[in-house]
Amino acid sequence: MTKVLVYAYCVGVFSSRRIERRLTEDVAFRVLAADNHPNFRTISDFRKLHLKTLEGMFEQVLKIALEAGALKMGRVALDGTKMKANASKHKAMSYDRMKEKERDLRAEVREMMAQAEAADAEEDQRYGDKRGDELPAELARRETRLKAIREAKRALEARAREKRRPKAKIPNRQSRRRRTSTTSPTRSRAS
Repeated sequence: MTKVLVYAYCVGVFSSRRIERRLTEDVAFRVLAADNHPNFRTISDFRKLHLKTLEGMFEQVLKIALEAGALKMGRVALDGTKMKANASKHKAMSYDRMKEKERDLRAEVREMMAQAEAADAEEDQRYGDKRGDELPAELARRETRLKAIREAKRALEARAREKRRPKAKIPNRQSRRRRTSTTSPTRSRAS
């Protein structure tokens, strides 16, 4: 769960509901979660339960990233533009500057956690205990209407099949005339 939260926050996904959705849609999320699909409430409760520990862990991750040379959080996209590398002697940090950067990172972590909390609180207020992607009531009614239409269609198709079945042969008029003319002598042939 921790891996999923770290990755989600790094790619800008703070809402527990969106994390849940990404756990079924996004391969990277699925790999990190070992193809488990926890409910949004489980994700939110885990974050709330382990908030202090997660803050400390995020700070450690950011310190490691800082040591490795990744000074900023966020995404970088290159379009072929030439840039200077950050291996400059002017980029080296003094101990005081490291402490300052550490405070900044701690503030960023708190801000990320607050953003995640706000996203969950807003969605909890909007959706309650639901996931947020359920069908609205009007669509559910349309589904029941569609079911009734399908039933009516089946009934009409069954009637049409019955009409197409060969029925018992009814003698035609000429054969009836012949029978009636031979059996009843009072009738004339002209009729």
